Amino acid sequence: MMKRNFALAALAFVFCASFPLAAQKANVVYAEGGASIKSAAGKLRAADIGETLSYGESVITGKDGMVEVVLENGSDIRVSPNSVFAYSGIGSGSEARSVLATTAGKVSYKLNKAAGKSPLIQTNSMVAGVRGTEFTVYAGRDGSVLLAVTGGIVDVEAQGRTVSLEKNEAVEVEPGKAPGEKYVYLGRELDFSNWNQGKRDDFLADPVAGLARVEAQLASYQATIQALIPDFEKAKADFAQIDAEYKTVLATNDDAKIKQFQIEHFFPAQLNLITINQNYRYHVLNYLSVRRYVLSNMYMEMKSRYPIARPANVTEFFARYEKDLATYEDIAVPKLN
Repeated sequence: MMKRNFALAALAFVFCASFPLAAQKANVVYAEGGASIKSAAGKLRAADIGETLSYGESVITGKDGMVEVVLENGSDIRVSPNSVFAYSGIGSGSEARSVLATTAGKVSYKLNKAAGKSPLIQTNSMVAGVRGTEFTVYAGRDGSVLLAVTGGIVDVEAQGRTVSLEKNEAVEVEPGKAPGEKYVYLGRELDFSNWNQGKRDDFLADPVAGLARVEAQLASYQATIQALIPDFEKAKADFAQIDAEYKTVLATNDDAKIKQFQIEHFFPAQLNLITINQNYRYHVLNYLSVRRYVLSNMYMEMKSRYPIARPANVTEFFARYEKDLATYEDIAVPKLN
């Protein structure tokens, strides 16, 4: 029994260590108006001052809400009204890093240098690497992203192309496309409301084209998810084989032999499986984010304007939307459960 308890305790330690436990605490230091924290299980609680944000949780603000979150190293994150900020992580051990995601609205970052890898900045259309910097991310209703830098350097990557931004530079990224050309902005802060309204107007003028851009983004997520399946299945099979051998070793009651097998075979196989599963789920959650905050918005825009009588392009939009929803149910939902 003691040997079994030791094995279970060691397994628990390895399971936890495989996740980025170096994650900094994210503490709510200011909140006003309507604002909530959504847990990984989908439960909501008030985003009150003193609340702590854990990996897998999100801050959601209403039209009059604003939340300021501070990490342990002093990094400051401000979530504006009508916005969603998600806090998570990816990788393990020395490769562990936080993921700071703007999935809707406007979020401003003032990041200090932290131990280990710098955080990954995530949106529905791009990822970015930062080097101790200040910037604002604007996530539009059509899935487009505008990133503007006020200090430091940000490397924006989408569809295999990277654009490096410095102070007073900005770039726009449309869903499913590479970053556009960066440009210089001076003076006042960029007007998110007008930019977002412009994106909404463009979508309403041609909803099928707007949906097609989002579909291209979803296709890239789908390709990544599908590419990970063979690795995940192999890791599962390898661990199942190692686990079967481990039970045989346990039956010997040889402590030294058991410990050696754990270190050389069992723990590495389990760590590999958990790491691949974590990466797999990370991309599935990206798929979910686009479904929840972009496709749903598009659907409601069309549904409210055309409840019954619909022109040809709107009819096509709804037909494609139904196909996209079916693909989501097939690709993402089983992995989320």
